[in-house]
Amino acid sequence: MAERLLIRALRGGKRTKIVTLIGKKIKKMPSTLEKLSGLKTLYLQNNLIPKVCPEIRALTQFQKLKLREFYCEGNPLLRKQPIYAVEKEEIWSLQEIASRLIMNQLAEKDSLLMQAVACYPQIRNLISRRKECAICGKYFLTMWLECVQFVPPSKSWNISRNIEVMPLQILICSYKCFSQRGSDLFGITDV
Repeated sequence: MAERLLIRALRGGKRTKIVTLIGKKIKKMPSTLEKLSGLKTLYLQNNLIPKVCPEIRALTQFQKLKLREFYCEGNPLLRKQPIYAVEKEEIWSLQEIASRLIMNQLAEKDSLLMQAVACYPQIRNLISRRKECAICGKYFLTMWLECVQFVPPSKSWNISRNIEVMPLQILICSYKCFSQRGSDLFGITDV
């Protein structure tokens, strides 16, 4: 049944805007969806999909799809087993150390440093890619740890009514900050 629905959607090509595969006992996310460049809404609820397949997970795939709505609740996509982080000694590159110092001094409006950085467009370009630690609020370039926090969805989001929480990406600059996080913040890891 699911195969027929996919074949019909593929025949539609760019004209296919919605694909509905709810409760079809699908065990793998269909990688052929990447061929539907006009797809706007994808319903995959209540299946047996344990992970997002590499073809779909790749940034180019979802960016090409330009999905506006994606429904996947009722699939075993998240493991509910905690894995405890092992503290590792942090060794930053000289570029990271210097960038953190410069970015955090600029945030404090260090006028001498602001004048110096104005003369070097490569430095301005580099520090424009800064990220802010969700725990300490300091700036950093290279991500130390990506975390997720589950938050109630905003009423303005166009999502399924039965979703109670949504994952929100949180970036943390160091293990020191990670160890100070709240109990509702979880590190993301590949297992």
